[in-house]
Amino acid sequence: MKRLKVAGAVLAAKLPQVAAVLLVCVLSLSGPLQAQQSMSDISPAQMRQFESLPRAQQESLAKSYGIDLDDITGRGGSDASPLGERGENLQQDPRVRESERQMMEDLAREQEQEALDFEDDGVTPKVKRFGESLFKNNVSTFAVTDNALVPSDYRLGTGDGLEIQLYGKENEKYSIQIGRNGELQIPKLGPIAVAGLTFEEAQGAIHRRVKKQFIGVEVVVAIGRLRAISVFMAGELKVPGSYSISALSTTSQALYVAGGVTDIGTLRDIQVKRAGKTIANFDAYDLLLHGDAGEDIRLQSGDVIFVPPYQRLATVKGEVKRPMSYELLRNESASDLVAMAGGYARNAYPSASVLTRKSLQKSLPTVLNLDLTDTTLSVALMDGDTLRVPEAADTYENAIEIQGAVIRPGVYAWSEGIRVSDLLTSVKRDLLPTADLEYALIVRERNQRLQISVKQFNIGDAIVAPGTLADPLLNPRDKLILFELVDVVVLSEGGLIAESTGNSGDTEKFWDDFAASASERSEKEAESELEEEERLKYSREVLLAPILAKLASQATQGEPVQIVSISGAVKAPGNYPLEPGDRAFDLVRAAGGLKDSAFLFDAEFRRVVTSVTGQAVPDYQSISLTSLANADSADNKELQSRDHITVRDIPDWNPSDSVELVGKVKFPGKYLILRGETLSDIVARAGGLTQDAFASGAIFTRVEVAKLEAKRAKEFARSIVTSFAASLVTQEEKTTEFSEIE
Repeated sequence: MKRLKVAGAVLAAKLPQVAAVLLVCVLSLSGPLQAQQSMSDISPAQMRQFESLPRAQQESLAKSYGIDLDDITGRGGSDASPLGERGENLQQDPRVRESERQMMEDLAREQEQEALDFEDDGVTPKVKRFGESLFKNNVSTFAVTDNALVPSDYRLGTGDGLEIQLYGKENEKYSIQIGRNGELQIPKLGPIAVAGLTFEEAQGAIHRRVKKQFIGVEVVVAIGRLRAISVFMAGELKVPGSYSISALSTTSQALYVAGGVTDIGTLRDIQVKRAGKTIANFDAYDLLLHGDAGEDIRLQSGDVIFVPPYQRLATVKGEVKRPMSYELLRNESASDLVAMAGGYARNAYPSASVLTRKSLQKSLPTVLNLDLTDTTLSVALMDGDTLRVPEAADTYENAIEIQGAVIRPGVYAWSEGIRVSDLLTSVKRDLLPTADLEYALIVRERNQRLQISVKQFNIGDAIVAPGTLADPLLNPRDKLILFELVDVVVLSEGGLIAESTGNSGDTEKFWDDFAASASERSEKEAESELEEEERLKYSREVLLAPILAKLASQATQGEPVQIVSISGAVKAPGNYPLEPGDRAFDLVRAAGGLKDSAFLFDAEFRRVVTSVTGQAVPDYQSISLTSLANADSADNKELQSRDHITVRDIPDWNPSDSVELVGKVKFPGKYLILRGETLSDIVARAGGLTQDAFASGAIFTRVEVAKLEAKRAKEFARSIVTSFAASLVTQEEKTTEFSEIE
C-alpha cells in the first residue's frame, strides 16, 4: 500500500507534463497547416493542464513539434476559442489512441518501477544491484536486424536465405531458401547441400559448382533473410518461456528478449544448455565490467538458457566510484568487490574500512575492521555482507595552513627549518592592505590529544628581518592567523548637517537637511552591508572565536584556561589567548593598542587568586601604562590565567565635540569645546557679536530639542487635519477648502 501511495504521488506530480505531451502529439498529427483546426479537438481538461505549465516549457514543447504557441493558447489574433466540438472525431483517430495508450503504459511502468525502488516503509531507497538496470530499457538495445553483418563463421541451417548473383555469359539472380533437407535448389546448377556449413564454406561450395558447370560465369553469394531459431528461457527470468529469435542472437540478447533476470536471478552464472549438457556459463559482469563477450555465445535452435538464483550478494558503500550491491562468486574477496565498484573514490580512506556481516544464527550481526591497503589481506565475503569505505579527513600530516588577511590563504607544505618569512615574503605581495602587521598568531598542536598552544608575533618584523628571532620557526600542522587592522569609526556630525545659506533661525530647514543627509547615509550603509560582512571575517572577534573555544575546552583543574582579557580605552577590547611569558604590553598590543582617550598613568590590573579558604578572591593593582614598553618594568606584569586589564579614559575627554556659530558674529564657524564652557565663552572665542547683531533674537538649537519640536509640530498638524475632516461631516456649507488647511 505504501508503494502504491508513492507511485500515485509521483504520477500526480507528472500529470500536467503528460497532458502537455498528449496535447502536442495531437497537434502534430494534424500537421502545421491544420494546427488551428486541431486545437478544437483538445479537451478543456488537457488545455487547462497545458496552460498550468510555465511559459518557457510551453514554448519549448510547441517549438519541438513545429507548432505556434499562440495557436494553442488562442493568442494568435483569432476570436474563435481554441476549444471546439471536434474532439469526438479526433478520438476515433487510431494514431491518437495508440499514441495515448503507449504513453500512459510507459508512464505507468515508470511509476511502478519508482515505487518498487523503495523499501517496505515507502521512504528508504533500495540499494540497487549492479547490472540490474541492463534489461529495464524499453528500447531494443540488443535487437538483431535483417541487415546486420553476418560473420563468416555463421552456420547455415534450414530456413536461411541466400542471394546468388551470376554474371558473365550468364546473368541471373536467385533468392533461394535452404530447404528442410538442407539443400539449395539452384536452377541450372542442381541441389547443393549447405546446411551445417559455415557461410564461408557454403560460398566455396557454390563457387566450385559454378566453375564446374559454367564457362565464363562468376558468382557472388550473400546472406538473405535469416532463419528464426527457437530457444527456451527457464529459471529466474522476468518472462520465462519459449522464444523465437534471430539465428544471430547471443545469450545476452536472448536475456533481453525475456525481460532480464528477476530480483534473485544470477548475473554471474547464466547457463546455456545444448542437448542436455551445459556448453557455456555466461558471466554478465565480464561483459559489463571488462567488455569481454567471450562467453556470450551465439545460440542454436533448441538451446536452453537457465538462470539460477544468485548465491552471494554484497553491498559496498561510502567512498567508492559506484556504490551498489554486487553479486559475488565463490572465491571473490573484499578487494574484488571494490574493483567491481570502479575502485576507490578520490577521498577514500581504505585503511579504516568496516565490514558488517549478518549472522545466519540467532546472534547479532558482527563488525570487522579491514585495512584494504594490505595486499596480503584476503577476506572472503558472504551473502549479505556490507563493506563501508570511509572518507579521508581533510587534515594533513606535514602542512601549514594560513588564514586571515592574506592574499593567498590555504595549505602549504612544511619542511625542516621553514620560517614564517619563507611563506610570507612580502607585505605588498602576500598580505592584504588592511592586514595588522603588529599582531599575528601561530596556533600549534602540542600533543597527540590535539590540544593547542598559541604564540604571538609581529608579522611585519618577521618579513622585514627574516631568519632572526622575530621570524618564528614553524612546526608541522601549524596555523598562521593574520588579522585586519582595528577600524575606529568616527562619525562627524558636521558632515551630516548641510551648511545654512540664509535664515539662521530656520529650524525646520535645518532638520530637513539633517534628515536628508541621514537618509543618504543609511542608503550607503545598506549598499555596503555585504562588503562589511566580508571584512568582518578577518576581524579579531571572528578569527579568535574557535581558538578561545578550544582553549576553554582543554582547561583542567591543574591547568587553568589560557585566556586573558582587556577592556576600556583600547581599540579592540575582549578576550585573548595567553602564551606563557606574555606580559601586559603583549595584551595591549593584541588589543590593537591604546585609544587617544586612554589615561596612561593609572590602569587597573586584576588577578584572581585563591585564598587560604580555597575561595577565588580578586586582587586589584594599579599600573602605569607609560612604562609598558620596558620589559623589566614592575608595571609590565607577567600575565596569568584570567588576568584582566582595565584601561581608563581621560576624564572629560571630548576632543571632537563641537558647536557651530552662524549669523552676526565676527568669526562664524565650528568650534571645538571642552566640558564646562558656556555659550558666552564660545561667542567670545568667535570675536563677539557684530554691530548690527540682534542679541535678543538669537536662536539656540540642540539636537534633542529640535527632534522633539519637529515631532510635536507634525502631531499638531495631523490633529488640525483630522479635526477639519470631522467638521466636514456636520457642516452643510464649506467655508474653507481642504487645500487651505493643508
